[in-house]
Amino acid sequence: MSNRIQTEMSKIEIPNELSERSKLGIGKAKSEMGKNNKKKWLAFAAPGLAAIIALGIAGPGLLSNQPPENPVIQTVQTSHAFDVTDPKRLVGWADNVFIGKVEGQSGTYDEDGMVETQFQVQVSENIKGELHGGITVNQQGGYEGKNLILMENDQLLKEGESYLFISRKNEEKNWHTVVPVYGDILIKSEEHKAELLNKYYQAYQEEIPFE
Repeated sequence: MSNRIQTEMSKIEIPNELSERSKLGIGKAKSEMGKNNKKKWLAFAAPGLAAIIALGIAGPGLLSNQPPENPVIQTVQTSHAFDVTDPKRLVGWADNVFIGKVEGQSGTYDEDGMVETQFQVQVSENIKGELHGGITVNQQGGYEGKNLILMENDQLLKEGESYLFISRKNEEKNWHTVVPVYGDILIKSEEHKAELLNKYYQAYQEEIPFE
């Protein structure tokens, strides 16, 4: 991490009016910026602070598997430790790249102030790694009370749809966390699927490992 980012992160002050839960969430973001850990891909930079605070003041934290009728959408902007738009780097970071069909939502989880949503996914084809059968895919974001939290406006996975997933495995939780936007690509047609397979097989052959 650069000295500039360290300096910017040190300037972040947690307002007194935020809940203790909010402080935990922002504190976690600040601490993750200081870790050189390949298992951590997401890092919040100073410009995203307002979005992080929005998570904290969304409410007392009532996670829900039942979406409200008219949710208030809150978008969280993020900064990454590498260029997630580069398929070679993205695949090099990932434990698994695969195609799977979403069977349904299986749960929600509060990761120190960050709502995350889990889905049961049936794996149909592997590009990187060897996943088989049904697995749990974890997506950052989800419903919290009357709010819908979206990471970079990455829409929640839809039951019955197939996606190309790019993920890291959380051994403790036994689920696979995907990168927002670039790690859960909705497959629109068989032609689109073929294009994605070709693109990411090639990226796997030329992957750039994340260090």
